[in-house]
Amino acid sequence: MEDQALKWWHVRWRLPLRAITPFAIVAGKITGVLCLLAAVGYGVLYLISPWLGARNLGNLDPQLSIVPVELSNKAMAPLSSSSVDYYGFKFFLPNKEIQRTFEREWATTLLFRSGGALAIQNASRSPETFALVNHDGHTERLLGQELVHSKFKLLQAAMSARPDQLKWWKFRSSENEKAELLLLAKFSALDTSFSARFSTVRPVYAIAFGQFRGFQVGSPDVSPNDTHIDVFDGADRHFELDITGQEGHGQVLTQEEINALVASIQVGTSGNASGTSPSVTTNAPVQNGSDQNSSPIRNDVPNRKDSTKQ
Repeated sequence: MEDQALKWWHVRWRLPLRAITPFAIVAGKITGVLCLLAAVGYGVLYLISPWLGARNLGNLDPQLSIVPVELSNKAMAPLSSSSVDYYGFKFFLPNKEIQRTFEREWATTLLFRSGGALAIQNASRSPETFALVNHDGHTERLLGQELVHSKFKLLQAAMSARPDQLKWWKFRSSENEKAELLLLAKFSALDTSFSARFSTVRPVYAIAFGQFRGFQVGSPDVSPNDTHIDVFDGADRHFELDITGQEGHGQVLTQEEINALVASIQVGTSGNASGTSPSVTTNAPVQNGSDQNSSPIRNDVPNRKDSTKQ
């Protein structure tokens, strides 16, 4: 009797197992195929991730597709006899009355009575563009030592980068990885230029005046009339300047005035590059409680009408 009972239980369990086994085998095969497809898909996405990232950045910011062209108008207008000395740099001002000055650790803004503003950036407080490049062996192999150790050369290469330079079929090649890194540096550099830049694509110019060379983003003659200056001297010292105004403003400075201003930039004496802003002495109020007796604005220099003409 016991043997018959065992045989009965064996038969009872085999029936559902026989019914379930085909489905389990099919489900296992399907799961295996899906896992394989997921692994392959993930691998493909990883391989083409530089191209995908560049395409997404390009869709987000059309400005990334704009590369520098040489500035055609290199004429210079006469400047005033007043100079300012901020964050380690000194330059002469245009012939415009300053209504108010706002001093901050990261920037100093001069408001013109006629409208618009001149914002001198403390480049030592905004290193995001150059901090993207780590000084490690992999980065040096991708970019080369010259780009890694020169801020100007890095920005020059970044400004020439475009999203369409990355090709999906090149996967994670050194060529694609280098282009992706330069594109991120360009995105960061443009991000410091204008807070609402996505709405308007601006021209980019390669400029070189006096001791400094670099780039100008935007044109004072074309709406929205905002201009950002990024220039470097022979020792790779970095100077940033924004010429802007309220929404819908007109021209603040002419291109000739901007050219002359850049040509007048020199390494400062009373200013410094460590982040402490010197104060301003003008008839206009100075914000931030600065001591007006240590003015970086000088009026004891000769008129620059002759020296700024080509």
